[in-house]
Amino acid sequence: MSDVVFGFGALPRDLVARIAADEIGLEFGVHGEFRLRCAIQPIFRHEDGRLTPVAADAQVVPYREGRPVAIGEFLAEIADEERAIVGRVWAVLPLANAHNMGVKGIALLFRQDINGDAPDLDDLGFMVRRLKGEGFEASQLICEIGGDEKLACELRALGMRVALGQPGSAQHDVDAVKRVLPDIVRLDRASFERFCADAATGRLLRPVVSELKTLGVDVLVEGIDNESRLEIALGAGVDLFQGDLLEPAKLVGSVFAEGARETSQYRRGECVVVPLFG
Repeated sequence: MSDVVFGFGALPRDLVARIAADEIGLEFGVHGEFRLRCAIQPIFRHEDGRLTPVAADAQVVPYREGRPVAIGEFLAEIADEERAIVGRVWAVLPLANAHNMGVKGIALLFRQDINGDAPDLDDLGFMVRRLKGEGFEASQLICEIGGDEKLACELRALGMRVALGQPGSAQHDVDAVKRVLPDIVRLDRASFERFCADAATGRLLRPVVSELKTLGVDVLVEGIDNESRLEIALGAGVDLFQGDLLEPAKLVGSVFAEGARETSQYRRGECVVVPLFG
């Protein structure tokens, strides 16, 4: 594969040397011997017993010599003076691959940069304008942030939607939700796993989801990796589902099954269901 720009087209000028594309137009980041590639996993909305893909969660995966490496290993080899530019590449790369998601007409959920700093708003504004020229509206972009109210307002001014993510937190801070007013609140894998630990803990998920929904947000749960977890999330009234049971993450450019699917196809009666009531 060649390290030449091909595919998305125009990028912020000082990122052109940092983001390249392969022969079929899949964008990837370049940092020394590392290649930063995007993997996506569909997010499904549950309605009336059906799961419909409505978004794709895009994450950046470092590769070295053709193999994925842990983010910590990658970070350990980034010089301090390079962290800012690498962070910008990390934030922009999912947007550069928006046209490579493999499912048409869905939104793109992406995170802030690798350093945990606020994304570069000039970069995001540039990408919003560039994507709009390709028919991809800003409202199809969902940026996941922490509890930064000012950043949420700035992202909305660009036309984006906002997701609130608090990795590792078993329960989201209701005050943070009221301040940020996100469109989506994400319960990450580690948090959801704690709710799945036993029956008593499982019963706590429904009131958490109900309280969040009264604030006007959609609740996204990741880590739907088996039938038991699907049952728990369905019983709690979760809106958005993500996990390997439904569709594993794949590199951009992969083909995903389109259209709705029945929840019954994942419920074979062989799972151990954690009761939510009684």
